[in-house]
Amino acid sequence: MFIGYYSIANAVTLFGLISAVMSCFLAASGPENIKFAVLMLFMSMVCDMFDGKIARSTPNRGERQQFFGVQLDSLCDVISFGVTPCFIAFNFGFNGIVDVLIYILFVACGAIRLAYFNTLANENPGKTMKYYRGIPIPVSCFVMTVLILLTTFIPANVTVWLFRIALLVLGIGFITNIRIKKPEVNKLLILAGIQVLLIIILFIAGDVKVPVAQ
Repeated sequence: MFIGYYSIANAVTLFGLISAVMSCFLAASGPENIKFAVLMLFMSMVCDMFDGKIARSTPNRGERQQFFGVQLDSLCDVISFGVTPCFIAFNFGFNGIVDVLIYILFVACGAIRLAYFNTLANENPGKTMKYYRGIPIPVSCFVMTVLILLTTFIPANVTVWLFRIALLVLGIGFITNIRIKKPEVNKLLILAGIQVLLIIILFIAGDVKVPVAQ
């Protein structure tokens, strides 16, 4: 009745997308919800960490199902880790012309990186790559958490350039031809634990300090 291929792995991928969309809505609803927006972005990252592993452990996956899963994952990642961090920063109050230009570059570089990843995956179907080419786009979740956390201690008018520099460098890092070894499961869990700790600190810390202009 419906087009597409449905599996537990793809459901996890879509749940990550839903979490990112909810993050955007929360960010748009006001600075008082910005911490919850970061939390939902983290939920999206958790889904991205495990959907591929669930897919690879699923037996009897055909070539089309594998290709569909890769495409779905990348399309969701563009929104979750390309558009959503920029949407959060924009609604937080960093919405000047310089900021918008950086966001455009950030999203474009993220899309290029994911398209290149899909190209490599298509050339080697079924093969698990041991290295990333360019900085993985989900890193933006970690970066955004740290940046928002800083605004609970430092006025946003001071941290604005930290946002700009971080997103600019990260965006360029997406398309820089560097090889980064993929972390093993235990290291992924450690990274997730660090992210959880940062989010706990974020919620314990004081209110975020939005730009004065807002």
